[in-house]
Amino acid sequence: WGTDRVERVCGVKADPFLLGDCTIGWGLYLAVGSTVATFICAILSIQAEISTSSDKVQDEILDGKNLICLL
Repeated sequence: WGTDRVERVCGVKADPFLLGDCTIGWGLYLAVGSTVATFICAILSIQAEISTSSDKVQDEILDGKNLICLL
């Protein structure tokens, strides 16, 4: 934190727990948003797995019918 580059970009008041003149960019917000979206997709895939795991549906898939999942 005491390097010349950090002092040029963030100012001399920047410390490990103080941003100084730096700002949090869009990268952090995109990382949080994509993590939330990943969990939502995982929750939705659980419901899709439950709806397609019955024996009747498996038999129809083996007979060549197409499967469409709608929520």
